[in-house]
Amino acid sequence: MTGPERPWPSVLRGIADAETARLRDGTLPWTWWLDRAVRHGRYGFANTLLIAAQWRAAADVRSYDEWRAAGRQVRQGETGIRIVSADGRVRAVFDIAQTDGLPPPSPPAPGDGGERLADLAARHGLRPRLHPSLGGLDAATVLAHELAHAVRGDDHADCHGLRRVEADSVAYIVLSRLGLPPTRLRFPPAAPWAGATLGDRILRHARRLLADHDIAPLLAEAHAFFLSRLPGSWVPDYLAGRGFPPDVRRRRQIGYAPPGPRALTCRLRSLGHDDAAILASGLARPGRDGGPYDTFRDRAVFPLRAADGTIAGFIGRARDGAPGPKYLNGPDTALFHKGELLYGLHEARARLARGARPVIVEGPLDAIAVDMSTGDDHAALALCAGSLTSAQLDALRRAADLDGAGLLLALDGDRAGRSAAQRVWRLLAGVRGPVDVAVLPAGRDPADVLREHGPGAVAAVLRRAVPLPDVVVDAAMERAGGRLATCEHRLAAIRAAARVIAAGRPDDAARQVVRVAHRTGVAPATVTEALCAAVSPGTPGTAPPRRTARARHRPVR
Repeated sequence: MTGPERPWPSVLRGIADAETARLRDGTLPWTWWLDRAVRHGRYGFANTLLIAAQWRAAADVRSYDEWRAAGRQVRQGETGIRIVSADGRVRAVFDIAQTDGLPPPSPPAPGDGGERLADLAARHGLRPRLHPSLGGLDAATVLAHELAHAVRGDDHADCHGLRRVEADSVAYIVLSRLGLPPTRLRFPPAAPWAGATLGDRILRHARRLLADHDIAPLLAEAHAFFLSRLPGSWVPDYLAGRGFPPDVRRRRQIGYAPPGPRALTCRLRSLGHDDAAILASGLARPGRDGGPYDTFRDRAVFPLRAADGTIAGFIGRARDGAPGPKYLNGPDTALFHKGELLYGLHEARARLARGARPVIVEGPLDAIAVDMSTGDDHAALALCAGSLTSAQLDALRRAADLDGAGLLLALDGDRAGRSAAQRVWRLLAGVRGPVDVAVLPAGRDPADVLREHGPGAVAAVLRRAVPLPDVVVDAAMERAGGRLATCEHRLAAIRAAARVIAAGRPDDAARQVVRVAHRTGVAPATVTEALCAAVSPGTPGTAPPRRTARARHRPVR
């Protein structure tokens, strides 16, 4: 990112916060956001607000490459609409009014929307229960509301009527996308619950309903293609050499994506799918010539399944020493969002329901290695990329009793793995069960341990797990005090540890005070004093909090 663009993330964050506040106090009605979510919801709650703030009349917003793949070209000199990607980077998108080229697809006619709504209901096993007095569009609204309840389930408490708001919001988006007016749906004048947590969940459920009809068949056909290409590839010998027997390939439905730019694309074209649908599924990306090229090439392919078992996307694993990332996710689609899914969660649902302890690992092979080594008392789940997210934790809570079984992290034994464990400890503070970290050898992951030492070694590593708060407190002490060689270093370590303890669970504070006192060689009362100062920064003898400069920004037009 160039120098002049660096202030953008904080500016955009401020704009999104200001628009959210207008939703909460009723200055903007909730249906105002829903109407924009219909058009721009694939970019997430905050970005729908950013798009509207920068381009009030935005109708169809896509990236430069997406417009090119659709046969349109962004006009020279047009200024992009700034949004923030999932990894925090700013990127530009453009409204259709900023482009020239082929006409966009026509929206569905109301009749087509009604047929599609009925098809969605049939896929979810629903039959409309209509009152005789309800007309056609009202009947569609009732059916959409039932679909919204079916796809969201009862996974969230009905705080302040949120269950009804959430289901009605999903129904509003689905009906609008199908060209059916969302009649009979009413929302409170103010939306104090407005925010990314609820907004992104609504968008996720609406995407899931709409994508079931379009993307799911392509993903199933792609999986069949990957499975057919597994024999004769390097993958079976590679897995056997890593300690995974042939039945693992069958049970986990591991496939192979052959090399070549368009092997899968050509197969899907032969089955009648057009390029736009193939790109929308995430199975291909737009190339420089505007045509699609396969996302996965010369990789072992692991299917990622949604809660009901349908394939939502894939993870591709390169052979050792191959160029590019070791693990590759497909791009975000209506079904696949890497921050929402956990590999192996569907496969482990029965064990988790019986009380198995969830084990969070980094990659699919690590998950398989843990499951092979521990039996039914553990269930391994792999992150698609990055750290554990709140959406993934919500999905796990729906499948497992975290307050009883707790959670175990078995991340790679390198600096990145330790950093990942430290990043998630605040997120896991609400888990009442034990949260532990399996300390792996430096530079090794569970799959490496399986290959080098066998299943017994993997199980032994998990048995030697230590509490996550211990890892985080110790890391803070090491950063601040190093080897604790001087009084100054020990004092800095105590203060750093106190700040971490103050942000953790209150019921763990006493044990951490004793640990820090033992490591630094001071009386527990000294650590307790530092902890009190960390909890109450205004305590006499502590430094006043530093002032932070407010970011200045001009309104975005």
